[in-house]
Amino acid sequence: MLDPTVYKQILEQYAVQRDHNKYDRKMRKLSLYERMPRLREIDLEMSQIGAEIAKAILQNPSQTEVMMMELEQTLAQLKREKAALLASHNIPATYLEVQHRCEKCKDTGFLETNERCTCFNQKLISAAYQMSNIEKQLESQNFNHFDLMRFSAEILPKERLTQRDNMKNLLSEAEQFVTAFPDVGHLFFYGSSGLGKTYLCNCIAKALLDRGHSVIYQTPFSIIDILERKQFTDRNNLMVTIAYQQLFEADLLIIDDLGTETANTFTISEFYNIINARILSEKPMIISTNIKLSEIATFYNDRIDSRIKGHFKLLKFFGPDIRWEY
Repeated sequence: MLDPTVYKQILEQYAVQRDHNKYDRKMRKLSLYERMPRLREIDLEMSQIGAEIAKAILQNPSQTEVMMMELEQTLAQLKREKAALLASHNIPATYLEVQHRCEKCKDTGFLETNERCTCFNQKLISAAYQMSNIEKQLESQNFNHFDLMRFSAEILPKERLTQRDNMKNLLSEAEQFVTAFPDVGHLFFYGSSGLGKTYLCNCIAKALLDRGHSVIYQTPFSIIDILERKQFTDRNNLMVTIAYQQLFEADLLIIDDLGTETANTFTISEFYNIINARILSEKPMIISTNIKLSEIATFYNDRIDSRIKGHFKLLKFFGPDIRWEY
């Protein structure tokens, strides 16, 4: 069972979204009516077809089949005229339909099978992790705003590519990851701070959230807080339980800035458990870190080092600090 308060809040959010969708459609329709008066006439005529069918059946029961055919032909003709009118103004045929934020559940939160939609699960994740700040960041940090020109075009010592060319390759890797998701492996972003690792993680998260996938995006500190509360101080808290379960079950887990936390026996064991479980269940992960590859085993242990180097695609970030995280 879900926390009734959280459950009610989420259902209210869906109701508000559906009302917004209807209002948005109404405004689009009225705008087109002003531009194309004939469109209003067509819609009115089409809306009257149903009443005419009922009237015809009552008045002439013996001629029902003939009248139905005539009205259906009239309706089909009106539909063709409407489609042609919209096309002549370069307006998509779906423009006057209700536009849903989530097409899978039509902004109800539930699929036809009565299962919770992935967007509902993502709302639970957001509630459990209080991810609103991250979600606001994603509005500006996404593929649409990615600017390769911010990276240096000079070849650095010990590197074969310019920072810009390297970022172009990394951007391509990220886009391929999104395109092929969820049939992908795991990515490991490494390099010093201020090189775009967090920004690229945000790009991937935004793209997958937009496609209806559930995404956990957290720093090690936040994850450790959940782990400690689940294990020691808050075992019976439903939202803590949901947050813990989603570390293993979410479509994508992003751990940003691994290595900034203080590692101990408990946290190392738990991080290994999460990483290993997701590898075994083929649940994709992205980890970013400022730690050098040669230092992973020292900071954590050989088992985590082995899992990362054996199961993740290692992607190096280098160059001058451009401070994308703002």
